[in-house]
Amino acid sequence: MDIGVIERNPAAKPAKAGSGRFGLAGPEADDDPVAAAERLEEIRQYHLDVYAKRDVITQTTTAAGDHVDWVPAASQTDGAPAGPPPLKETDHDPERPAVPAARGLFALADEQGPPECVPVLRKDVDKLRPVGTLQDYLAKGPYRREFTPPDNPHPPAIGAAHKYAHAYQFVNNYGTEGYINTWKPYVQWSNEFSLGQLWTVRGSGAALQTLEVGAQTYKDIYGDWEPHLFLYYTTNAYSQSGDNLGGYNTDVKGWVQVGTSSFPGMRVAESVAGGDQYDLLIKVQLYQGNWWVRIGGEWMGYYPASLYNDTGLRSMADRVDWGGEIVDDADNHPEPTSTRMGSGAFPAAGWGNAAYMRNLQYQSDEGGTMIGLQGVPQVTNAAAYDITTDFTGTTGWGSNFYWGGPGGV
Repeated sequence: MDIGVIERNPAAKPAKAGSGRFGLAGPEADDDPVAAAERLEEIRQYHLDVYAKRDVITQTTTAAGDHVDWVPAASQTDGAPAGPPPLKETDHDPERPAVPAARGLFALADEQGPPECVPVLRKDVDKLRPVGTLQDYLAKGPYRREFTPPDNPHPPAIGAAHKYAHAYQFVNNYGTEGYINTWKPYVQWSNEFSLGQLWTVRGSGAALQTLEVGAQTYKDIYGDWEPHLFLYYTTNAYSQSGDNLGGYNTDVKGWVQVGTSSFPGMRVAESVAGGDQYDLLIKVQLYQGNWWVRIGGEWMGYYPASLYNDTGLRSMADRVDWGGEIVDDADNHPEPTSTRMGSGAFPAAGWGNAAYMRNLQYQSDEGGTMIGLQGVPQVTNAAAYDITTDFTGTTGWGSNFYWGGPGGV
């Protein structure tokens, strides 16, 4: 019987004494295996149903192994998708002598799809083995929030499974942009994740709404231990996921894909300690009633602002946030997690070893004025994950910071 289990990452990290469990633990340990198998089948069938509804014209596979469905762009909406904002030049010179020239961060499709079609990720459902219900799976992880405080890093809830090293600013916000240095962090358990991202946020408590973009390693969602480009949104403080309510990438309805060279869920490049460094240009902008997301030199697509309400993100955001986040699922593996954030090095390791985010700005008005982030740094536990900021704007990196750490505390 194929039952979802919480898997330990087989990468070269020794198990701690007394933590040699493989499989179920905590509240799931005594679960009925038949019920567990039924929940796993429901999650897999959910994906198959989503894929069956797609108008797939052709399929390709990227050099990184991502399976791609090419669907007519117009099949996602009633009529043609909206037009993107004007594409403006963005500074590509980070003023670090060892930085290689800007390069593509993604392994693009070996062959492009037909004209007027866009790429959408198709997961290998046989590799998906998460524990929990469908709602647990669709949540930001590892389990959906039943009560407030929600998954909201302003400030993080004491004792919450989510740990942060980030910098936020309360401002009138119509968009944000910056670069995230991308790595392949070690993640100890399949239902834990490690990410670097931006949050576009409005509201608080049960009225919290977000749009989130970044790079994430999360085996339960993607079926592997590799870093992926991700999107996430919530309209209800993470309390419920589903079509037009919130969730990851194209697992739920909401996202409209427009670009052809990047797509939610695809693999991203991995920096090397002491070697080549890669960073991912991300820009979010509210434009003509849609929240657009730019990856590199292309507008990838948008979330219609109509998904949100008037006190949320329909017309603006009230804060901007950049940083790192991990999940430490103490319910199922109570020892301190060894899941790494960023590169796994503390900020003091500096260029080429610690992860960074740079040229961080936010859009202060509807006209497009961009201002350097002056964020408030915040960490859940500096002994595990930390952040060191420079918001003076006196270097080619503008507002920037180093972030991350090894966990284990």
